[in-house]
Amino acid sequence: FSVDLPTGSTDDVGKLGDALRGLGHALEQRFDEMRALTRVTEKINAGFLLDDVLDHVYEAFRPVLPYDRIGFALLETDGRGQAILRAHWAKSDYEEVKIYRGYSAVLAGSSLEAILESKRPRIINDLVEYLEEHPDSISSRHMIEEGIRSNLTCPLVALNKPIGFMFFSSRHTGTYRNAHVGIFLEIAGQLSTIVEK
Repeated sequence: FSVDLPTGSTDDVGKLGDALRGLGHALEQRFDEMRALTRVTEKINAGFLLDDVLDHVYEAFRPVLPYDRIGFALLETDGRGQAILRAHWAKSDYEEVKIYRGYSAVLAGSSLEAILESKRPRIINDLVEYLEEHPDSISSRHMIEEGIRSNLTCPLVALNKPIGFMFFSSRHTGTYRNAHVGIFLEIAGQLSTIVEK
């Protein structure tokens, strides 16, 4: 609505004006997120290939979500029956990519194993501090070498079966909040569907 709201004052009317402006901004952002998610769904329904949809996701959500790198990895079983996670796709603004297509790591004993079990996303807002606490994490070390400082990891689940992960990353510490989790889970859910197809 094009209504001039009184803002900036400390009285109740000014506080209400500030709150209404904040609500309007939050609703606008949510509508933008939903429009971008609808376009992803349209691409999936039109039969686009997974990599094409992932490229679209990277571009479509840039104006409304905080990331400068997205990674997509799928679960596989190696020749000995051991679960491994293999990077399938990644796109970023970074000059050097350390976790590239084909990069793999054993799932057992990793922190990602717990994410799959819980089926809940994980936010790391200071990757350097995380690596200090988990010095054996080779993938965290690679992420830091790429320039990543914050990460939101979403499990990919199709038909209640874990199939992999999506990694949203940022060069800045403190990027992700619980408020981001909902839309990132919706994106991951849509992409789980295309993988299952």
